[in-house]
Amino acid sequence: MSVPRILVIGGAGYLGSVLVRELLACGWPVRVLDSFRFGREALEADDVRTQPGLDIVEGDIRCIGTVTAALADVDGVVLLAALVGEPACDTDPKETVDINLLATQAVAHGCLYHGVRRFVFASTDSIYGIREGTMEEDSAKNPLSLYARLKLQAEEEILGLATTDFQPTILRMCTLYGWSPRMRFDLVVNALALRAETDRRITIHGGAQWRPFVHVVDAATAYRLALDAPLDLVGSQIFNVGSDEQNYQIGALPSFISQVWPDVAVDTVPQSPDLRDYAVTCRKIERVLGYRAERSIVDGLHEIRQALVAGSISDTRDPRHYNVSPA
Repeated sequence: MSVPRILVIGGAGYLGSVLVRELLACGWPVRVLDSFRFGREALEADDVRTQPGLDIVEGDIRCIGTVTAALADVDGVVLLAALVGEPACDTDPKETVDINLLATQAVAHGCLYHGVRRFVFASTDSIYGIREGTMEEDSAKNPLSLYARLKLQAEEEILGLATTDFQPTILRMCTLYGWSPRMRFDLVVNALALRAETDRRITIHGGAQWRPFVHVVDAATAYRLALDAPLDLVGSQIFNVGSDEQNYQIGALPSFISQVWPDVAVDTVPQSPDLRDYAVTCRKIERVLGYRAERSIVDGLHEIRQALVAGSISDTRDPRHYNVSPA
């Protein structure tokens, strides 16, 4: 039996560049379709660019012809490409709708009509919004932002296409953190790590709100497991991706920061502009796929500090490291 070829749409991004490496390391041929909005560097390092199973296509998922060509001879598709996060989506709502909903629908239809049965869609646990209790996959939704609303709508429309010939899987990711070849410093843990290293001072907005977290490498593992699982286990299924043990109030994050930067000072701003407040359970993905998150926030902080000290990023203010350019 031949090894499946996987198309990763958005494979040069924060999560995509990690996932591509994991699939290649497992011997899976990978085709990447990416517009390279944030540059090509994440796929140009020696550990990935020389891999014989890697095929890179530059293109925009809003172009139907580009998507159709990229679907040729693939056995599965992972759709990561999107404008991610509330600030990025609010910058240009029309473009956000075009990419996060309309183009997503087109890719799903393309898979259906071109016989690609396995389709894994990157969604977000932001769709839970503000909720008391611990959210399961079938819990009530309360999306607060355009980003979250479009992800929920895309989920519903993708699942509505499901047949025996098209079996989508939805992965709702917790808030990501950790080092990546395409590093982001606009994620809360990563942003605090950068400020702790450069300023020895961090700011916490609010603090009482709950948020679930997952390391970017552990998130990539969830995609690999979903791609490798029998379709009767993952077809038309939704999974929260994270760890029950990593539901934290934002106010708990300084305790992790201080384990890596003991001299860090902490300022607290009473009100957060981000109103999300929820916790999730990931028991379903653990039960069905045997998934376990292996890395902690402290692990992620240590690796970010090591990379910054080593000078792995020459300019941490470079817009490539932010989905919305820093002020």
